[in-house]
Amino acid sequence: MKSSTPPALERSFGSRLRYDEPLGPHTSFRIGGPAELFIAARTRDDIVDAIAGAVADGLPWLVLGRGSNVLIDEQGIRGLVIRNDASGFTIDREAGLVRCDSGARLPSVGAQTAKIGLTGLEWAVGIPGSAGGGVVMNAGAHGGCIADVLVSAEVWTNGARVIAAAREFEHAYRSSRLQRDRGMVVLGADFQLGSASPEETLARVQSFRRHRQDTQPVDPGAGSIFRNPPGHSAGALIDQAGLKGTRRGGALISPKHGNFIVNVGAATSADVRALVSLAREIVAARFGIELQPEIELIGPTGRIDASQLTPASP
Repeated sequence: MKSSTPPALERSFGSRLRYDEPLGPHTSFRIGGPAELFIAARTRDDIVDAIAGAVADGLPWLVLGRGSNVLIDEQGIRGLVIRNDASGFTIDREAGLVRCDSGARLPSVGAQTAKIGLTGLEWAVGIPGSAGGGVVMNAGAHGGCIADVLVSAEVWTNGARVIAAAREFEHAYRSSRLQRDRGMVVLGADFQLGSASPEETLARVQSFRRHRQDTQPVDPGAGSIFRNPPGHSAGALIDQAGLKGTRRGGALISPKHGNFIVNVGAATSADVRALVSLAREIVAARFGIELQPEIELIGPTGRIDASQLTPASP
């Protein structure tokens, strides 16, 4: 789906602007068709310039973080995809303040802060996403989450860069205002951490890493597929419904953990979506509980609401 030359983007990025870029390699699922146009944004300024260029050229745009929480359709994505490679972060040990670009890898931030005795992000060593993505979805694990430590974030909104206090994002369990207002793009985030002994924080890191190794599959996937319903575990419900090990094409509901769908052999987005639909359908029929996807489903024209998934036959 080769696009005509977009003048504003060409002026800003020149040879860095790619056409028909395969997106599978940019996601942890290893699934996804091409982006009509693609930019790897190295800095916060790159992200802003790419959005401005897309707007000037009349193109839809989408910012892709580490690709660890998305399922992209084989048809690809129209317009511009901006991969967020702005990954720097600084740590002020005395103040307990961590300043991250939005593309900073959460496992790296969690490991480096724990190494010097800062506490509050140890759980992040098991979250293969970015700081910005974590702010958007209020990522968390082991009883901790982004909202616990977020002070503020720099966002692009309505054509301007502003600093917004954490409370403005209205964080709740695996959700935030940012998921409802896609006109706001996280450029960076500041976290306030507590102080502890490095022995204590590193012990937690090792414990969380062991738990991840013991309970989660290593095949390509997108992490937890569904949010946990109130008072329930999505993985346990899927297990009790007898769905672990169910396969559609190259996609499999992991025998190791029911809330993980993995790519075990050239899976397509349709394969994964069939399993998502099946799990929702069977769990609703058996337990009267509607599972809500935690992953983002992205089609050619943008994000797809889970209600648009077609029913799947068991």
